[in-house]
Amino acid sequence: MAKYPIPPVWILAGPEVGLKGAFIADLIDKARRLGEGEPEVHRMYAGDSSPSEAIELLQNSSLFSPWVIIEFRNADQISLKPEIDTMVKYCACPAEQAVLLLETENYSVSKAIEKVVLPSCRKTFFELFENELTGWIRRELGKSQLSIDEEALESFLELVPHDTNSLAAACLVLSASFPPGSMLGTSDVEAAILRSKPEDAFTLFDKIGQGDLSLSLEVLNSVLDSRRGDANQIIAALVWSFRRLARIGEAVADGERFEDVCIREQARSKTVQKKLRNALGNYGPEDCRRIISALSETEAAIRGLLGSAFDRQLLQLLIISIITQKGQGLPLAGWSERGLYPQFIN
Repeated sequence: MAKYPIPPVWILAGPEVGLKGAFIADLIDKARRLGEGEPEVHRMYAGDSSPSEAIELLQNSSLFSPWVIIEFRNADQISLKPEIDTMVKYCACPAEQAVLLLETENYSVSKAIEKVVLPSCRKTFFELFENELTGWIRRELGKSQLSIDEEALESFLELVPHDTNSLAAACLVLSASFPPGSMLGTSDVEAAILRSKPEDAFTLFDKIGQGDLSLSLEVLNSVLDSRRGDANQIIAALVWSFRRLARIGEAVADGERFEDVCIREQARSKTVQKKLRNALGNYGPEDCRRIISALSETEAAIRGLLGSAFDRQLLQLLIISIITQKGQGLPLAGWSERGLYPQFIN
């Protein structure tokens, strides 16, 4: 491998984006040291850019940088045979002083691509186990001489994704918000993290739960524009959220205490419970089931002939239908039966 001082093709899979990002930073640093100059780094996304575009950049040496590195994200979405064949051909004979990083937050890419990547260059980054999270957070906060009580720690874990990148960023927010020596309680954690938290699909559910159409569409556009979630990820998060809301509503209707049900559903934070109570006031269990059907209908449209080119418009129609008609009257209803796109199978 003298020809390749850095292995030229990697598959970096798994949801732990913090450790994955640190690994990529190390590779970039190694290229920097080997080339005695700043490498040219590109970030591309399957669906927006083709494998051919990435390969063209890799095969044409930069005039200004000794190394070219391509982060090709959502690589699990390389599914068309011509694209797979193009990628397989390149991986079998990669360019020199070029590194292709095939990244996915899932656990695999096309089997044909995996076969031509060395096993030592196929890495999976798993999230920390539950029993590791609390110790990791306490150690990170301890670097800033902060302590946190048990209830606040539960709120922290509920509000922040469990990858080390997100956890570290939240710890940094807390260290910037409170002086050394502070003991953080639930209200401290929730106030600081919610104030700094970027909008995502779960923020979108919160706004839908409030019944605020204008804010919901604003958050949707923000999430799509910032790439903090694509259409399928947004739909998956909303399906999960409305299924949980339906379970809570059914249990409360059967006589259980709202707070007890929320704890069982891992919603211990008072702030999250308040949002769920507001959402339950707008959407009962039957509404939730109808909305989940509308979400499935929209996913089918995006996966089918309408394609991702119209995902923003389809999601906007969906949100309007949810808030104004609780999932009824979705313009897409029945399109699958008329052959306009494949039937979605749950």
